[in-house]
Amino acid sequence: MIKMQEFIIKGNKIFIGLEDSKKTWKLCVRCERMVVHETSMPAKYEVLQAYLLNRYPECDIMVMYEAGFQGFWLHDLLEADGIKCIVTPPNKVTQAKDERVKTDKRDARRLAQNLENGDYASCHVPDRERREDRQISRTLSQTQKDITVTKNRIRRFLDYHGLNTGLKTGAWCESGYVSAPS
Repeated sequence: MIKMQEFIIKGNKIFIGLEDSKKTWKLCVRCERMVVHETSMPAKYEVLQAYLLNRYPECDIMVMYEAGFQGFWLHDLLEADGIKCIVTPPNKVTQAKDERVKTDKRDARRLAQNLENGDYASCHVPDRERREDRQISRTLSQTQKDITVTKNRIRRFLDYHGLNTGLKTGAWCESGYVSAPS
């Protein structure tokens, strides 16, 4: 016997809102202007892939999630598997005025509904090489800032203990370290 849900979904477009976090993903699946399934799963691509391929084999699948701490790796994997993926800026997700309480389940529903209605903005997803170049540049910049903070912390420590005699203001020795006065 065919379930009503399978009849509605088979061969149709489905819209999936995915709310991501480190450990779990909440999904809301919409088709024909109704929620057909909601679920939670471990935040592992293999689990998501199996869910989509087994549950919706003949469907045109679209997934939308908010840009965030995990970057664009999920987008890359979905697109490589032939699943259209939209990454949206979190501040552009429209929300009903009466929804003041924010939960992952509600966010997944809102994403799926916005995707189905075409009511969303999408992020530009740079290619992998450009993302890696940006990450290297950001890491270098942050590391340089960390070094400066650490040097200032050491200088303040030396100042506090009166060990700053002979130190040039605002500069470090060429050898890269400061020795204590004898």
